[in-house]
Amino acid sequence: MRLKTIAALAAAVLAAGAHAAAANPFIVEPVKPAFSATFAMRYWYAMGSTGKDLYGLTRDVLNSRLSYTGLQSHTAEAVFRVDHDSGLFWKGYGGLGVLTGGKLQDEDFPPDTTPYSSTDSSLQNQTIGYLSTDIGGAILRGRDFRLDGFVGYHYLRLRTKAVGCTQMATNPTICSPSLPDSVAVLVQDNNWHSLRLGLAADVPIVDRLRLNVEGAVLPYVWLKGSDDHLLVPDFNGAVPEHGHGWGYQLEATLTYALTDAWSVGVGGRYWHMETRGESDFSASGTPPQPLDFKVDVYGVYLQGSYRFGGL
Repeated sequence: MRLKTIAALAAAVLAAGAHAAAANPFIVEPVKPAFSATFAMRYWYAMGSTGKDLYGLTRDVLNSRLSYTGLQSHTAEAVFRVDHDSGLFWKGYGGLGVLTGGKLQDEDFPPDTTPYSSTDSSLQNQTIGYLSTDIGGAILRGRDFRLDGFVGYHYLRLRTKAVGCTQMATNPTICSPSLPDSVAVLVQDNNWHSLRLGLAADVPIVDRLRLNVEGAVLPYVWLKGSDDHLLVPDFNGAVPEHGHGWGYQLEATLTYALTDAWSVGVGGRYWHMETRGESDFSASGTPPQPLDFKVDVYGVYLQGSYRFGGL
């Protein structure tokens, strides 16, 4: 009987204390902020390839193929994400780096070029830059997981400069004799614009380890570029190129929380884009010619991030 009385008195005291705290204007309960934000810095080591097929007046005859392979780049990247407690969010990233490796194979085919020609050139250090931004919302949310949908925009700029030229086939007039690496032969400058539609999932693995995976389809890709064959005066400078197409992007990041705010991570991504369009030779008196272009970029990154609010 005495134990029941003591328990009842304790419950009454706790209830009274809670009521007093709620009624006391000098006691301010912390309010979770509506917004939280995450900022990260990354180093991305990427590899890849790009290339194009140039046709005659129709796609029935292939005139030339340029293949840029073995591309390597080193990029510094900034990443951000802002979340609202409603489930809506805004995220994005941007990076700038240098291309430090690769080669160009330039092929020309009969009957436009006879005999067949295949030349090799080295790629000089040039630039890569990109940015991406998305808005979206949570489709599913649990205590420690979420599935998001988003729509956004992606931009990629690749500038490559080929130097030197060695004939690898039997054509006696193109790069025969060979040109040294001190001679620049071609500059390709491409700007890729893409619409993104995608899904992303963030799930726990173990205690402080999380996995974020993301996939986006690029239903509309627009290429605007130029090709400057520096040793071909008939082109009258850089030849404008353009095209429209599609692509996709995949990304996964594994993060480990050092504290509630600080985390480190490692991840990888793959980008693919391709277009069909034209090379505009009108400045040299030649009609535009059909052109197919594609690019693949992939690699791994390391990151450190900090989260503000909503901890």
